Amino acid sequence: MVNFFLLGGPKCGTTAFVKYLRTHPDIFVSEPKEPNFFMDDMPQMKYVNTVEDYHALFNNFKDNHKIYCDASILYLYSDNAIQKIFEYNKNAKLLVMLRNPLEMVYSFHSQILYTLDEDKYNFVEAWKAEKNRRKGKEIPKHCRAEKLLFYSEIAKYHKQLKRVLPLFPKEQIKIIFYFEFKKSNLEVYKDVLSFLDLPYDGRTDFPRVNDAKKARFNSVNKFVHRPPKLLKKTAKILLRIFNKPRFGLMEKIDKLNRAKDERNELNQETKQLMLEEYRNDIESLAALTNRNLKDWMQ
Repeated sequence: MVNFFLLGGPKCGTTAFVKYLRTHPDIFVSEPKEPNFFMDDMPQMKYVNTVEDYHALFNNFKDNHKIYCDASILYLYSDNAIQKIFEYNKNAKLLVMLRNPLEMVYSFHSQILYTLDEDKYNFVEAWKAEKNRRKGKEIPKHCRAEKLLFYSEIAKYHKQLKRVLPLFPKEQIKIIFYFEFKKSNLEVYKDVLSFLDLPYDGRTDFPRVNDAKKARFNSVNKFVHRPPKLLKKTAKILLRIFNKPRFGLMEKIDKLNRAKDERNELNQETKQLMLEEYRNDIESLAALTNRNLKDWMQ
């Protein structure tokens, strides 16, 4: 049974944290780290569709592994993933990482531009297009799930946590804020290991991971993220034959095609527009977690 889920949210330090956890001798992370298996409301994003195939993503575990981690960071945002996880393993431990919504949403826009789920390069245009997109209009050709385009919802953490808390007891849930993680990677890392009942492994190096990126060549990016159907079908057959979760070739091509994306800061008018949308949820989250989130309201 998978017994540890890093639920999200996206662009909140989760990719870096998973990279750190991978090297711990007692932790095994699925390959890929985001199988999205429990997201029935976003079926096109699921890497596998059966429990047998899901468990096969953990086939390379060793006898010493105690924690089996699924780090699908959209589970928190999904409408039904939390319920599905509870039905699968009600004793699982859950890690949630949260970031200032204004920072997170802008960074998320950059991410889904890169994965071809978004086609509006101007963030303000993308934000304002949500009303039409909820009606099924202006949906990008290669978008895997319309929910990804609902920027006013993706970082409403209080609303999302309300799906978690009625099901799982508090002692099985760990919430980390990005500003805490940024202040002391080591202390947060130790804290999570303690939460998982694992010993500290001596890690002291915490390099930056997953900076904002863009594609050097759009044609290569399209081939990596939306490969031809025949190629995908052939690859799945070969993976079954060789009993592998993935070959890793696409990931290597993807890394070679990346360039750092230097984005302009949002103007005050846009920030105010976003803050008005998220204000109530931030206030509710602060009360729920007993954290001071006044800096998010500036």
